[in-house]
Amino acid sequence: MTKYALVTGANKGIGYEVVRQLAEQGYEVFLGARNKELGAKAVESLRLSNVRFIQLDISERASIQGAYNAILEMTDHIDLLINNAEIALDFNILPSEVKVEMLREIFDVNFFGTFQMIQTFLPLVKRAEGGKIVNVTTDMASQTMFDNGDVHPLNVIGYNSSKTAVNSLTLSFSKEFTKGNPAIIGVTPGFTSTDLNGNAPGGKTTAEGAAVIVEVALSETDYHGKIVNDNGVIPWLKKGDTMNYSIGQVAKIQGKILKYESEMK
Repeated sequence: MTKYALVTGANKGIGYEVVRQLAEQGYEVFLGARNKELGAKAVESLRLSNVRFIQLDISERASIQGAYNAILEMTDHIDLLINNAEIALDFNILPSEVKVEMLREIFDVNFFGTFQMIQTFLPLVKRAEGGKIVNVTTDMASQTMFDNGDVHPLNVIGYNSSKTAVNSLTLSFSKEFTKGNPAIIGVTPGFTSTDLNGNAPGGKTTAEGAAVIVEVALSETDYHGKIVNDNGVIPWLKKGDTMNYSIGQVAKIQGKILKYESEMK
């Protein structure tokens, strides 16, 4: 059976390289991009017959549904959904100076856009044998690693927190997909020099960053519900964030929640 992949935010940077590497592995790849002209140019520059452009703006529900309908005319399944599209508007802005409108715009793409992509394309991914959803995240979204100084110290509240939310989304969906059908994984390529960070020096090349994503996406290792980098599974909650409750305490908490819900009706 022909294997299909959809990569969002793929007209340049890491997404572009993910498309190229998957196509070289024999996948039929849909290159998703907001801008029709730039997306078409990206496909043309790749010079690969197994890459097709799909116009896709993940912040617009109608655009997502349009992309779904277009893909459905060509295939009844998607083996790999790579949620790569993202924005970072608050680099070099102190958390106390970020406007709430900017935060909403970042979350609208990075979190809600990813959420809508998963919901919309889930039926196609479920139809694939061994289908996978890969959410591209950042190691800066790991509260443990960020607090410990194990990652690049960019205190970017909008971008980082939106990706922490994506990590939580990944975990939540993994609990629903209990049998790993499909598998859902969070992958961070690590610090990579791209337009997103102003091509900051010292990072991986886009090809190297993409290789991390592709390796995990194609791996036979069970990473379902995990957040992974090029060294394996990483922690992403700050140590001490988890709480231990007795059965009695849980019952009391559940009782309070039920009482609250009843009062709200």
